[in-house]
Amino acid sequence: MTGNQWHDRLDKLRSACDSALDTATSIGAFSIEILRHTIEIEGLTSAAVFQFTSPEPQILVEEGFAKLFRDGMHILDMDHTSMLRESIQQQKVVDIDRRCVPEVGLLEHSGVIAAVPSQNAPFYVIELAAVRNFSREEFQHLREIVRLLTTYIQQFLQEGTKQEAPEDTGTFWERFDQFVLRLQRSLHLKETVAVAVNDGRSLIGCDRVSIALRHGSRAKVYGVSGQEDVAQRANLVQAMAVLTNEVIRGGQPVVYRGTIDGLAPQVEKPLAEYLAESRTRMVMLIPLREPEELIKDEPENTGRRQEKPRRVIGCLVVEQATEARPRTNVVQRTELLTEHIETAIHNAQRYESIFLLPLWRFIGRTIGWFKGRRVWAALAIIAGIALVGAGLAYIPWEYRVEAKGLAMPVDQHEVFAPWDGDVVTVFVESGQRVEQGQKLVQLQSDELDAEKVRIVSEVNELKKTVLQREAEARSADSRPADERIRIEFEAKKAEIELEGAQDRLKVVEDRIANLLVTAPAPGVVATFQVKQLLQNRPVRRGELLMQVMDDTGEWRLELEVPEYRKGHIERAIANSGDEKLKVEYVLATAVETSHEGHVTLISNRSNQSQEEGTIVEVHAAINKEDLGNRNIGADVTAKIHCGKKNLFYVLFGDVVEFVQRYFWL
Repeated sequence: MTGNQWHDRLDKLRSACDSALDTATSIGAFSIEILRHTIEIEGLTSAAVFQFTSPEPQILVEEGFAKLFRDGMHILDMDHTSMLRESIQQQKVVDIDRRCVPEVGLLEHSGVIAAVPSQNAPFYVIELAAVRNFSREEFQHLREIVRLLTTYIQQFLQEGTKQEAPEDTGTFWERFDQFVLRLQRSLHLKETVAVAVNDGRSLIGCDRVSIALRHGSRAKVYGVSGQEDVAQRANLVQAMAVLTNEVIRGGQPVVYRGTIDGLAPQVEKPLAEYLAESRTRMVMLIPLREPEELIKDEPENTGRRQEKPRRVIGCLVVEQATEARPRTNVVQRTELLTEHIETAIHNAQRYESIFLLPLWRFIGRTIGWFKGRRVWAALAIIAGIALVGAGLAYIPWEYRVEAKGLAMPVDQHEVFAPWDGDVVTVFVESGQRVEQGQKLVQLQSDELDAEKVRIVSEVNELKKTVLQREAEARSADSRPADERIRIEFEAKKAEIELEGAQDRLKVVEDRIANLLVTAPAPGVVATFQVKQLLQNRPVRRGELLMQVMDDTGEWRLELEVPEYRKGHIERAIANSGDEKLKVEYVLATAVETSHEGHVTLISNRSNQSQEEGTIVEVHAAINKEDLGNRNIGADVTAKIHCGKKNLFYVLFGDVVEFVQRYFWL
């Protein structure tokens, strides 16, 4: 027998035992029914349930037990009774292998004996037997069957004990009323489903409740008890969505109790995949339908109204993890709750399907707020808003463009290196006042020195050559004419070369003299730590060495205005005529006092600033007496007056310009 065949027979036996649990009213009726199914399915000779109410066992029920005896009269011998007691005492399965008692007519047979687990009397023992021999594999299967039967008998005995205690129906109906109130309290679909699955699971008494609803052409799991959010990518949820989709399409309830016998073919595969993920023993899938209309419109042209089937909107999933048979009242309570759940879900879906629902809800709440005496308060608020809006639109105010910059002297000089070389001596300190022509830096150029030595050597050689050619010219009277002409030419050439070398020497000497850098104008050395910056340092021609600025002369503000604000300044200049634009500024070291100046120059090109981005330089003349200690490069914050604009633009101009700049409005 293959493994699949064995599992099919076991599932069939479980299904028969579950049915017996639902219908049997006594332990005897239940036992005889499951024994008959066991003999039929497994092909056994006999099966019996023994009851120990006294030291000696009694046969509670039996099927085919007399077939084990030659004359059909069954007798319990001492060895048989000992094996029954052994199974109770040791709580294990006892094998019967080729046992026979000829004296009492007992035929040779094989089988198993197992006691029903129990702590209190009466004790029950099950025996399965057949008049044939069993292989090792058949004994193993038979042990599994007898354990299954003992489990079902134990379950029947326990449920019978539970049913003896009367159920507190009053408590259940109180909980049911609270459940219905919570279910109808909200019209939001997510909240409604959460109440249905979480409170419904507690009320039904199962292990898990889930709800899947139509979502376009497929089903989507909206709620699982015990989970705040449903993980749609989880394998279990996806398998449940596929299974419930088939149930919604079919429109018929599906109940799995350990076997798939009798289920629709289209449900078998998705159900098997779901059971492989969930490991549950019992699953009930109940289609949720639209509720019937309370007031039905009767057609005028026909005498009888045709009933239309209610549309399926979802599926209710009820599960048990450990028992294939539904627990007490699970089915009845599920049927009771289903109608309330489907009504609440249908109402929530209709509510959320309203077009622009959040907008209508806001409008409704707003209109409701105005009812009663609040209308006067609302009118006062609206009037106040209108007055504020009118003031912002029509009250003129001075619009000012803000810029940051430095306070600098107008007379500024930059000192550059005249030639490549090394700084030998720095004659001044940072902040030292200098006069025009005062020594600042001494450079030394090895290149120029080498050039001077070379040219001096060349000049000396050329002087010797000139003297030699002059002597030759004086003694050339006796020589031929062409010889005299050559000698005179060479003498003249030597003189010209000497003059050129002397000119080059003068240029080099002038360059060496220029290596002594002097102040171009009176002022102060504005470069910080000039000695540490330049001493013994190589420099390149044209490199900035230091700055000299006249802090006793006129001063100005060098401002950086964002490029997108330049238009305000240009329009203000065009509208002001000959009047210069006023500038208000404060020093970073004295923000409590503001000073005034006026715009003198606007750059015609844009530059880049690390802080402001693209900027335009603007210069403004100021009174140097306002600067106090006249700190060169002092940070200032300035506001350039650009004429009158409405108060709204003055306060929110940045927002307006942002929208205009990025949205082209």
